[in-house]
Amino acid sequence: MANNAGATESVTNTPPRNSGLPADLKSTPHAVGSAVVSEHIDTLGVNVSDVHPWIGRDVKNFEQCGADEMLEQLLEMCIDPSQSLPPSQKSALLDTSLEAVLHLCNGSGVARKIKQHLIEFCDVESEKPSYSGFVQAANTALRALEKVKVPGIPDFNNDEETKILFHVNDPAIISQTHQGKKSIRKPDIVVVSYESAAGIIPEGKSTNVYQSACKEPTQDHENFQWTQVRTTLELKRPKDRLPHPPSTYNKDYVIPTVLYMDYAKEMNASAQPTDSTPATGPAQTSYKKSNELQNISERLRSSKRGSDHLDSNEPPNIKRSKQDEERQSRREEEEEEEKKKKKKKKKKNKDPKKHPVVQNGLYVAEMFAAHIARQHVISFIVNNDIIYLWWFDRQHTIQCAGINFVQDLPRFVVLLLIMQRMGYEQWGLHPLFEPKPGHQGEIIVEYEENEDKQDKDNRDKKGQDKKKSKKKRVDLTLDMKLDQRTTHFGLRGRATTVFPVKSKALSALPQRSHFRNKSTEFVAKLFWPEEARQSEPEILEEVYKIANEDPDVLGHVPEMVWFHKFEGTSTAIIRKALGIDDTGSRVLYIIVFRKLDPITTLSGKEFLLAWWEVVKCHRALWKRGVHHRDVSPSNIMVYRLGGRFISVLNDFDLSSIKRFLSSIKDTPKGFERTGTVPFMSLHLLVPEAVAGQVEHEYYHDAESFIWVLTWVCLRYENGKLLRKNRPLDEWLTVDALGCYKEKMAFLGRLRSMRPTPSHQKNFDVAMQCLAVVHNYTGPFASVPADDEVVFKTWLQNHVPEDTLQGNLLSGQ
Repeated sequence: MANNAGATESVTNTPPRNSGLPADLKSTPHAVGSAVVSEHIDTLGVNVSDVHPWIGRDVKNFEQCGADEMLEQLLEMCIDPSQSLPPSQKSALLDTSLEAVLHLCNGSGVARKIKQHLIEFCDVESEKPSYSGFVQAANTALRALEKVKVPGIPDFNNDEETKILFHVNDPAIISQTHQGKKSIRKPDIVVVSYESAAGIIPEGKSTNVYQSACKEPTQDHENFQWTQVRTTLELKRPKDRLPHPPSTYNKDYVIPTVLYMDYAKEMNASAQPTDSTPATGPAQTSYKKSNELQNISERLRSSKRGSDHLDSNEPPNIKRSKQDEERQSRREEEEEEEKKKKKKKKKKNKDPKKHPVVQNGLYVAEMFAAHIARQHVISFIVNNDIIYLWWFDRQHTIQCAGINFVQDLPRFVVLLLIMQRMGYEQWGLHPLFEPKPGHQGEIIVEYEENEDKQDKDNRDKKGQDKKKSKKKRVDLTLDMKLDQRTTHFGLRGRATTVFPVKSKALSALPQRSHFRNKSTEFVAKLFWPEEARQSEPEILEEVYKIANEDPDVLGHVPEMVWFHKFEGTSTAIIRKALGIDDTGSRVLYIIVFRKLDPITTLSGKEFLLAWWEVVKCHRALWKRGVHHRDVSPSNIMVYRLGGRFISVLNDFDLSSIKRFLSSIKDTPKGFERTGTVPFMSLHLLVPEAVAGQVEHEYYHDAESFIWVLTWVCLRYENGKLLRKNRPLDEWLTVDALGCYKEKMAFLGRLRSMRPTPSHQKNFDVAMQCLAVVHNYTGPFASVPADDEVVFKTWLQNHVPEDTLQGNLLSGQ
């Protein structure tokens, strides 16, 4: 196996609880938002248009920074993304930039045109008519900035592909497919290249790209693709008219009030996200659970009832004429018909308005998904005459204090200068995977691998081993258009993207003895794990040692062919520069595996045997101190060998190794909550577990296997996810506490559940296993302390004998 040794040198081990990391980074992926569904859209059957509650979780509790601090950081990035300037030089660079653009804000000519467009923007009385004035002001400034030179900042590159402009987009839609599910968005304004803007102008129309950009696209226009969009702007216009620009601008504008947009500051981690209507000024939303429950109760109490309904303290009217009864009957029929009409009309209408912060987050998720290795996204919300810059990366969200682009035009023009001079890397595109948007074909990863030389001849005078650095090159050919690509739709977290890859260098490597998968196809896993966490490659090497010694593990773990850590991608870099707490940072990794297929493609006895083999593999690893802790359908895969399917326990990046944790002094062991909520043990969905007070035990994963078996039996038929009438969808739309209630209700109606025909006998096994789970969920129940007893009584004792013996020849 080719191995990038340098990728794990700085990695220590899985962070313990109370290690200084933010609490939400140590909890289940559901708690950090879209990660719970985004990597498993096809497996879980989630509609992409319904993901906004999870996006809402991602964007709340954002970090903040000053406007000048962010401008200084972005200017530094324009010089060299890897360079770090001292604070005094950063401040001087901003001052120089403000001085350089001041002539575009004052006087005649261009300055007068920009000011006139701003006046047009200020005078409109609603949102949509304001788009044109804003776009014209921004584009007029961008064109004038082409000639502006700022010492230290790269000059304008007059290239149609890198040259940018603002473009009105609404009402045009931008669509994208995520694991077979289509999303449709309508951002108000987009920033695209000149080439992209010219490309959507209908034939025979005026070729004036700037004139076209300030008008609403018509049905004749082609739609932009998300791969073409550098960023988006979401505009809101609560005020009818805005103050006009001042007669003269200077670079020392005094901000009357530092402004931030507040959204959903979390008061209770277990509460559900809700959308709120945009309001004048900052909007604040509280998530106190008691208030939420009280509101629900009040809504129930105040529900509309028939006019003949009497409160309990009113005497009933016993005598009613036949005429009254007929009138009442007609009224009820009319009301029912009206309800049906309203329901039908509601379905035809567009989605209800979402909070602009959530709407912005949805656009950012689309931009992330359009590029496999996008490191960050810069986006904007414009509320009246204040523009808010938002920085998104896989760690968290940073909001920059608002800039009043009408009253403080010089700072806005410096922001435009930055956007104009940023290269692809500064926009967040990884220079290796996407030297330009939409890049396809071969890439070459170059790195140095250290080789330890043990012989005495290589010892230096100090008696230490010398490490000989060896240059390595790996070719990777990516095809991002194939249906097999598994995209990620979300903002925070690991952001795993899986896609097919070809490589001459990796294909030439010999296969290690403990691997049985003979597939010649590879898949690449690109993801953002926490830097403090023990890396998945390290954990897999420990797993491989066990596989060499244990037949229950041999052949049932993924084959890692090669991996690489991309230095310089840490999300901590910008936070350190802005003086923001950088704990819990993430870094980009790629791992190439031999190809596997989802276990959900199997049915009948084949599925049950594959499921059982993974249960045994998991148990063997747990006994040897490797705790997987994220059992879900997406993490159980298969490959074909000798005419049958062999199952694989996959995805070890949330796993822990007990001996590493035990080496940390005075640390609670195993309290880190991991997993995918719909498949987590009931014992991990209670308030104590949400608060991090429940240690992750073997029986939690054992129960997860039972929920996986149940899930597949009810939702898959002959290897295909049911298209409609799928049970258990509600498990995906609730938080941990809500899922607990759903599961308990499910256990109460278990006998009424009907599995798909291809999983009928498998569901009989699931029913027996669930009966055991039910027995141990009561307030006085005590789970056996012996893991072996749990393994047998919860799982093994309910598996048919032929499956235990690995026999696929007996009747189904």
